[in-house]
Amino acid sequence: MGSTAVGTSEEGGGVVSEQVRKDAYVKLLVILLAPLGLFIYEQQNIPSINQQLRQKQAAISQLAEYNSKAENAVKEIKKFKEDEKKIQARISALEKIAKNRFREVKVLDLFQQVIPEKMWFTRIDIKDGKILLAGQSTSDIDISTFMDSLSKSVFLQDVVLISSAEMVQDGLTLKKFEIGCSLEMTGNQQ
Repeated sequence: MGSTAVGTSEEGGGVVSEQVRKDAYVKLLVILLAPLGLFIYEQQNIPSINQQLRQKQAAISQLAEYNSKAENAVKEIKKFKEDEKKIQARISALEKIAKNRFREVKVLDLFQQVIPEKMWFTRIDIKDGKILLAGQSTSDIDISTFMDSLSKSVFLQDVVLISSAEMVQDGLTLKKFEIGCSLEMTGNQQ
């Protein structure tokens, strides 16, 4: 009896241990299935992820190359704009010179046209846009008429009588005068 009980006990223990072993194998299998499933998932997805990574890196390098080329283009555009500003400034300066280059000639022509018959110049100074006329006349009216004509000119501004004095030369009484004026810098010169 005692041996039967021990045998039964061993048989029951063997059954229990067989059951425990089966449960342990099932648990081990479940525990191993999760990493195995993850491994299989990774093996199937990692190549596509690596391919996407390579594509994105290639796209980044293409964009970096594009940006590098674009940066050079932007620098060239800025340089062209700076050059354009310099050229525009030069063109403006040349246009101004073109407008003003015959200004003095036109003013001298104006003097010749409006000077009264009994008036003459002894000195004409044109410097830095200022004109100083010195001369003689037989009457104050001629000086006044001449100044009025100069004041109406589009080439001149600020016409003023600087001095006027009587003098006797070769028995004639003459009016010695000095007139100052400025050249019109922005006048409508044609």
